[in-house]
Amino acid sequence: MAGSGSTRGLYWLLTMELVLVLSCLIVGVIVGAVIERLCRQMHPYARVRNIIVKLAVAYASVTFIIGTGPSSHEGETDEVEIWAILSKVMRVLTFAAGTIVGAALQPVGLTGGIATGKSTVSKLLQDPHSNAADDIQTKTEFIIIDLDKIAHDILLPKELVQNDSVYDRLVAEFGDDILSKNEGENCSIPTIDRRKLGDLVFADRQKRRRLNSITHPKIISIMLKRILIEGLRLSRPKSDAKLRVVCVDIPLLYEGGLKMRLLFGNVIVVACNPKLQLERLRLRNPDLTLEQCQQRIASQIPIEDKVRKAHVILRNDGSLKSLHHQVRQVKIQLSDIVAGSQRGVELYWLIFGFAGLRIMHSITTS
Repeated sequence: MAGSGSTRGLYWLLTMELVLVLSCLIVGVIVGAVIERLCRQMHPYARVRNIIVKLAVAYASVTFIIGTGPSSHEGETDEVEIWAILSKVMRVLTFAAGTIVGAALQPVGLTGGIATGKSTVSKLLQDPHSNAADDIQTKTEFIIIDLDKIAHDILLPKELVQNDSVYDRLVAEFGDDILSKNEGENCSIPTIDRRKLGDLVFADRQKRRRLNSITHPKIISIMLKRILIEGLRLSRPKSDAKLRVVCVDIPLLYEGGLKMRLLFGNVIVVACNPKLQLERLRLRNPDLTLEQCQQRIASQIPIEDKVRKAHVILRNDGSLKSLHHQVRQVKIQLSDIVAGSQRGVELYWLIFGFAGLRIMHSITTS
């Protein structure tokens, strides 16, 4: 019976320790994201401010984490003391790892209305020739994550995209009428016809909600994975770019609610006159009727509402040359913002430093 009680006690301690470690990881992600977001705000003394803030956060975090762990007392066994030290080390490591993840989740959002010119802006952002040639500090590599491409890919059958496919769920929900008449190029079953699916859901709000409930969670999951992978990539880019900016081309950013607004610290909105927007949509999709074009525009938040919430606005009412100039200025602006976060020491190094000093002090005084 005594052995059984001892085993249950050990399981309880391990479970509690696991909960504490996971809590440190989650809190670390939040702290890392908040500090990185703060450091991306422009300030006359950004470097000094960033270092002071990170020093204070690192010291307070380590003090709290180390203070919550078991400490050695007179009469304790060496095993208990070693366990206490390992417990503190694990919590510090997971907290520091969380801050790294949080700092990596800092994408720029690129949004707007349908047919306002997001795709053109996306290409210009990726174009290295749109950097300011007279200022090498503005050379920036923009990594574009295209949600339209993700949304297109998840409609493909499992034969092509495996676990990321929602093909079967959509066919079960909306029937075979959304399928194309011909087989896909790379698989033996017919693919989903996006035009048929669009005509079906844009005419019925309830069906559009059902479509979104199926596709949006999968799209967001893939998006977050790619943001994290690109944000954590530490190797130098192949080009001579000095900075890397992860930018997500997301048409329905504001329609995605508060969680999407919190994810994107900086949002670029591409806007144009509503009449010009309708003209461009009809020119781009001549097979759509006027009513169908109006339905697609009406399904999104009005473009001027998005403009009022944006951090950066690109007006695409004029020529391509004018838009190119605006994009160049935006790249300079975003380069300055991202560079601001890179001035000063990384938060996780400060955490390791303070934790090492505290643990060594604990060992030498025990």
